[in-house]
Amino acid sequence: MPFTRNTLQEIVDRIVSDFQTRITGATSLLRRSTLSVIARINAGAFHLLYEYLDFQARQLFITTADGAALDTHASEFGIVRNAAEEAIGSGGATGTNGSVIPAGVELQSTDQEVYTIDTEVTIAAGVGTLNFTANLAGEDGNDDAGITLSFVNPIIGVNTSVTVDSDGIISGADEETDTALRIRILSRKRQAPHGGIAADYENWALEVSGTTRAWAIAQYNGAGTIGLAFVRDNDDNLLPNSTLRDAMRTYIIEHDDPITQETVGMPVTAEPGFYIIEMAALSIDFDISISPNTSVVQAAITSNLEDLILRDGGAEQTLYLSRITEAISLATGEVKHTLNSPVVDTTATSGQVHILGTITWSDY
Repeated sequence: MPFTRNTLQEIVDRIVSDFQTRITGATSLLRRSTLSVIARINAGAFHLLYEYLDFQARQLFITTADGAALDTHASEFGIVRNAAEEAIGSGGATGTNGSVIPAGVELQSTDQEVYTIDTEVTIAAGVGTLNFTANLAGEDGNDDAGITLSFVNPIIGVNTSVTVDSDGIISGADEETDTALRIRILSRKRQAPHGGIAADYENWALEVSGTTRAWAIAQYNGAGTIGLAFVRDNDDNLLPNSTLRDAMRTYIIEHDDPITQETVGMPVTAEPGFYIIEMAALSIDFDISISPNTSVVQAAITSNLEDLILRDGGAEQTLYLSRITEAISLATGEVKHTLNSPVVDTTATSGQVHILGTITWSDY
């Protein structure tokens, strides 16, 4: 039988009861009597101790630990929490030929995100390509292609606006959450490294900040080959572009172990047969009749379907109708429903990842 932690009032009542049974004449304690005050003070202290013990008990196990304790569990398996990463990008500046844009000059977006130019650039043929890095790490630094940045301090001979190139501003990532780190630790514990099995590639991929899901596809292009598909769910576009795919390939082939700093990576003989898969979205549209057909129930079902797609969707994964129906039924407030579409299980190819498409609602 599991231990049940007593509430503060239950501890107070127990101490009061002890006083009443052990002190002659203390069968009834007034609320502001000395013994009643002592009972409440002691109860408060014991309640805090129980709370501390409860907290420490949670830190003993990977499934319930958090914060620094979870980092300690991770370190025992050679895993380090992914740090926040600064977004990077490039853009075109225009101006008078020969005008110099020094390294360290700052650009600013309309959202007040600030970026610093990495290297000095001289305007030639009226233009200059600037490479820049966000001043603050995190996903907020990511932005779309084609947006306009402005120089924080104007430069003589250079126009004030800079247009971001077609790749956009990418690679910014928040620090890894406890939930994401916990999943990686449990995966490492359940599937120990085996010199290049599929799970090794997935675990290596998830070490890259911003990567949220990864799938290793054995025999992707014939016997002895392997393909790696991955997405970045927290970016504006979850599908990694060529720059991010190239960076992932470089990391998988060879990188420094986060704990030992030793050079590790995929087996040397496997590199010729290693492929980073370019992903495409497989949009799943839904047609659902529900009761009651309210905005609150619709929002609850939408949230459950998003969670289902994150759990079960992905390269060579199948979204089963039974799981979809279950997700809808578990939505808070749902009484009954009919799933009109899709009508068959949906399986993604090795180069596809499921995403939530349009949901059409109607009364049951």
